[in-house]
Amino acid sequence: MNRFKRVICLLMILITVLSTKQVAYAEANYNSYTYNEWRQSVAAPESYIATASKTGNMLGQGVLNQPQDMYMDADGKLYIADTGNNRLVIVDKDLNLIKIIASVINNEKKEEITDPEGLYVSSDGTIYVTQPSLSRVILVKDDKLISVIEKPVNNLIPKDFEFRPTKVSVDIYGRIYLLSKGCYTGLLQFDSNGNFMDYYGANKVEVTSTVLFQYMWKSLLSDEQRNSMTSILPIEYSNIDCSADGFAYTTTVGTSTPLSQVKKLNPLGNNTYYKHGNNEINFGDYERSYNLAAVVDSSFIDIKVDSDGFIFGLDNTRGRVFERDQEGNLISVFGGLGNQLGTFSTPIAIEVYKGYIYVLDSLKNSVTLFQPTEYESLLRKATILYNDGLYQESADTWKQVLKRNNNNVMAYEGLGKALSQNGEYTESLKYLKDGGERYSYSRAFSKIRLQVIRNYSPYIMLGVIILILSSNILKIFKKKLRTRRKI
Repeated sequence: MNRFKRVICLLMILITVLSTKQVAYAEANYNSYTYNEWRQSVAAPESYIATASKTGNMLGQGVLNQPQDMYMDADGKLYIADTGNNRLVIVDKDLNLIKIIASVINNEKKEEITDPEGLYVSSDGTIYVTQPSLSRVILVKDDKLISVIEKPVNNLIPKDFEFRPTKVSVDIYGRIYLLSKGCYTGLLQFDSNGNFMDYYGANKVEVTSTVLFQYMWKSLLSDEQRNSMTSILPIEYSNIDCSADGFAYTTTVGTSTPLSQVKKLNPLGNNTYYKHGNNEINFGDYERSYNLAAVVDSSFIDIKVDSDGFIFGLDNTRGRVFERDQEGNLISVFGGLGNQLGTFSTPIAIEVYKGYIYVLDSLKNSVTLFQPTEYESLLRKATILYNDGLYQESADTWKQVLKRNNNNVMAYEGLGKALSQNGEYTESLKYLKDGGERYSYSRAFSKIRLQVIRNYSPYIMLGVIILILSSNILKIFKKKLRTRRKI
């Protein structure tokens, strides 16, 4: 009997252990990884864990229907453009329903919100809503339509131009930026009153083998033949986010190269997002994947910059979120394609609020909430100190990061630079080498060489002086010896 009880107890313990392991593995339904100095993917701890995913049914307001955008305001209210249902759905930071706006008051008359696609909400509560099918952007406040932006009348705008605004953002100076479907000349820039100013930050034509061939072929044709050929146009932007630093961040989909899909445009419209000053940044995966022999590269559909300057890009091809800092360093990768919590079918929009990440899926008709892990918090803290040049202050945090992930390249760089700044150049070489930081490694090595020269220069100088004196004494001795022989 006692033996039977022991067997039962052992079985209960085994079941408990196995169930505990299953829970641990169920924390994330996607692979977390980073890249080493050779740009090979290596495992990494989870940076963000999906904690909730809600559909319209869960909110008690019916199914969301192909939502196309969302925006989180400063008070933690999330506005969702429920495009297929012709309404705006407003929820709180925990995804609980606050309000639904299906119509607005226009000149004391009720007007339905039709085809809302892009959203922006200003600090005073004004909601900017793009309506591409109506060729306009409406500004709504307190459920009233207060202004409308329609097709600009300007010499820069062609008469046959179709104004179909899809995305909208407003910078810290009140300037309004619009993406218009089929517009290849850049963003449309308006002043705070809705008056057209200029085109802004146009993409350049990609130099591919096809483009080069077309240019060469056109040079052999007559003017009439050239005019009959299709024009070579730059790729249009897919989204925009104006951040608190005064820059406009843009994404582009469908490029033949993964470089510069994410741009940081200054007030002149020039891209300033480069690594080490002049290297274009591949914001997504370095490694390529293939589907039926076709290359599947990252393709970014949305972008968001948080209050600390970290940039989040939403890859709708692979269903992943990439987080990078202002220097282009990879911080985290999470999400993926699938049907489990934390994975997506067609991710369409991303928002950030106080460290939490929200991703909108237009096929699942849902919003997924991600919460940062302890590892992510440590990584962000160390990165902020590191990018501010506070290498010494970041060293302890980098050590904690390495305890949790010895594949983190930035941690090695950070510790290496901290040691260099402290004059410990020899000790820093190992960390800088492991971090692939060649420039800092060369500088540290030069410092060691200079240090060796400084340490031994007194002895070298003494040796040189002794040699010179010995040479002079020898010459004097020889001269005297010759004089004596002559006598």
